Amino acid sequence: MEIQSVLKEELKKIKLSEEELEEIRNLTEKLVEAIYCRIRKRGIDAEVFIGGSLAKGTILRKESYDIDLFARFDKKYGEVEIGKLMRKIFFFFKVPGIRTRKKKIHGSRDYYKVILGKGKKVYFEVVPTTRIGSEEDNRKEFRNITDFSFSHVDYVKKKIEKNPRLAEQIILAKAFCHAQKCYGAESYINGFSGYAIELLVINCRGFANFLKAMAEAKEQIIIDAEKYYKNQREILQEINEAKRKSPIILIDPTMKERNAAAALSWEAFEKFKRAASDFLKNPSTDFFEYKHADADKMKSIAAELHGIFALFKIKTKKQEGDIAGSKLLKFSKLLSKEISKNFDIIEEEFEYLGGKWAESYYVLKRRNEIISEGPSIHYKPAVENFKRMHPIWYIEDGKIKSARATDMTVKQFLKYFKKRNNKTIRLMGITKVKLA
Repeated sequence: MEIQSVLKEELKKIKLSEEELEEIRNLTEKLVEAIYCRIRKRGIDAEVFIGGSLAKGTILRKESYDIDLFARFDKKYGEVEIGKLMRKIFFFFKVPGIRTRKKKIHGSRDYYKVILGKGKKVYFEVVPTTRIGSEEDNRKEFRNITDFSFSHVDYVKKKIEKNPRLAEQIILAKAFCHAQKCYGAESYINGFSGYAIELLVINCRGFANFLKAMAEAKEQIIIDAEKYYKNQREILQEINEAKRKSPIILIDPTMKERNAAAALSWEAFEKFKRAASDFLKNPSTDFFEYKHADADKMKSIAAELHGIFALFKIKTKKQEGDIAGSKLLKFSKLLSKEISKNFDIIEEEFEYLGGKWAESYYVLKRRNEIISEGPSIHYKPAVENFKRMHPIWYIEDGKIKSARATDMTVKQFLKYFKKRNNKTIRLMGITKVKLA
């Protein structure tokens, strides 16, 4: 199929109808009005604005929706005071006539997650920000990156107003990135943030052009759409070193010192580039379908190789979301490192399930023997200690080593792993590791 035919077909699946949008907007307006009611009663100098993809018209159809709302406080309030005001607003908070559930989430500024109604289809995140001045003064007055949220929404909306087709192009790009598991600035994903996708599609003037530009990139991409800098050399000199390590330096149009794509890792970018190149060669709606880890496929591979399929379920006590996902990913990497000492890892896949759980899938081959590498033969005390621990040893490449046969099962490995890493497991906030 031609690209445009595929995109037209995909848009029918992922673009919300006016009725669906109206339902979300009505629920949002009721929550906004309830928050305003609290603000007025308590004499707080603040307003509420709708942010994210709902405000910009770039929302795509999903199983559930995260709607961003921002409580925009006057800059006369200090950080501690803003926290107290948020607690006042949400103390015994309810939307009249609707079941209301809320949860305080810790972040650089604590915010609230609100769920309205019986289901869990729509989540609202109400984030505190401060009003910052004109664009020229923004850099001087902001205290937290969330203070730029209003400017981000305003910038993207104005671009879409000039070229309305960009909204659909952004929706396609978000759906594609989500399906390829590189949508999200969270540290367990290290992908494209929603704002970064919007800026890139706007800069490339469409989804297909965005894919082509990314797929053809041979080196780091540098984009300064508003021409804040004279040249790329000046950009590399001015941008913070930590923010210019990503594969894309995307100068934020609302804050020239910021790289809007700083969260993107080279690993996620290379995965995206491969998918973009494959799609451009052979367009298909399959590229827009999010695929969970395929246990049956991995079991089949294990059977063909006379190997082992293993599924570990991992739970953390850390706050759900970015913190939990990051801790679970970090632990999964430790698990893989220890597994590789006893088995050859043929395939592996990590999947954060939301909440406090994740799963790590493996196709393994049992090794005939396990090699323990000791110190250089020049470190005699350490060598003697190694000999005491390993009665059967040999010298290779200037080091003392030992080999032992193994018939360890995955279940035995897990038991040994837990015992040996008990303290580390606790320090990493992991409360449960089990085989499924």
